[in-house]
Amino acid sequence: MKRKLLFTAALAVFALTINAQDLRTGKQRCYSVEHEQWLQSQNPNLKVQKDNDEQKLQSWLQNFAAARVSNGNSTNSVIVIPVVVHVVYKLAGQNISDAQILSQIDALNEDFARLNADTGNTPGPFQAAASGTQFQFCLARRDTNGNMTNGIERRLTTVNSFSTNDNVKHYSSGGLDAWDVNNYFNVWVCNMSGGILGYAEFPATAHTNTYGVVINYDSFGRIGNVAAPYDLGRTMTHEVGHCFRLNHIWGDDGGACSGSDNIADTPNQESETYGCHTFPYTDNCTTTGNGIMYMNYMDYSDDDCLNMFTSNQATRMYVSLTGYYPTLTTSTACQDVKNSIDKLNDIQFSVYPNPTDGILNVDMSTTAGRGETIQVRITDAIGKVVAEKEIGQSNVRVHQIDLSNLENGSYFATVYSQSFQKTVQFVLSR
Repeated sequence: MKRKLLFTAALAVFALTINAQDLRTGKQRCYSVEHEQWLQSQNPNLKVQKDNDEQKLQSWLQNFAAARVSNGNSTNSVIVIPVVVHVVYKLAGQNISDAQILSQIDALNEDFARLNADTGNTPGPFQAAASGTQFQFCLARRDTNGNMTNGIERRLTTVNSFSTNDNVKHYSSGGLDAWDVNNYFNVWVCNMSGGILGYAEFPATAHTNTYGVVINYDSFGRIGNVAAPYDLGRTMTHEVGHCFRLNHIWGDDGGACSGSDNIADTPNQESETYGCHTFPYTDNCTTTGNGIMYMNYMDYSDDDCLNMFTSNQATRMYVSLTGYYPTLTTSTACQDVKNSIDKLNDIQFSVYPNPTDGILNVDMSTTAGRGETIQVRITDAIGKVVAEKEIGQSNVRVHQIDLSNLENGSYFATVYSQSFQKTVQFVLSR
């Protein structure tokens, strides 16, 4: 939406959007705005803090734009975000499978990289604005104590359902406590009351132990116990957008056409949309031309209709998260836990070039000549093995692995034998 109003103006009209509901299903697509209001009712100073944070973000964005002009380009490094999923359930059907969780991580990575299969559904006039982001997500591989984890924890609760008062985020109220928000992106999956599909907490300078998203168990992922039309993982994509400080595309102004999402390359929009419209679709705020961007992830259209972020949205998310949560963007919680022998100083290896354009050189300067069969395993951001190579009892120092068939992104190379294991992270970028 082109108008450039600050967060204050959007918050002032939040009350106008309370209880927006999909009349076909009785579901409430997102409750993040209402949750923000609730937080402000608990802390009268929060609104001023949020306004100050938005002003700070606008300054960061200006500095980022100036640096990009000065450097001739912007950073394109991949940022890997470690995710921990807290599954809180009372009934067996709410205890979603690992496979369903992995399907959500897959969907998230595809959507944020613009590798989703339905990019072709983005209308031609909006293709130029459509953009991937620098974010990739993986289930954490080490916990807060440095021990091995699969990034998933579960709790059988006595609570029938959870509302948006953050009780699911605390063990004392039937939920599960967050892992360190500075190093893990926390996701709670539970049975939510009132037909709510999800809600998020916006990032802020003042960190909390509740930062993250909450998603209803039947709108999380794209296999297993999911219910159409919210069955492709786009509820999570939408809520993560809020956690990276994106606003709703219509600016939450109750149809007044005067609010703003603080994004220059999204058309002005009257209110949220449901279902899936036919392009071009116009409303009272954009009455002609290409119409509104109802396929944007920050709208309320059905999952199979949403398919894009814009370039300015991608920039806002990058600047927001690196500004508000810099340690989260550099967390090493996705790296494998090293076993005890891995601590020996004489076991070293490296990979280059990093980033690589497809041919990865594995330099094992201190493993050559050990008389062991050495294995190299390449895994993607969610732990899926995408390449392997056995190099035997070799005295050769440098070995090449062809990864040209893989998509751009962040990967992990693990070199191991019967006596040691080491893992390093690298980026594939063409």
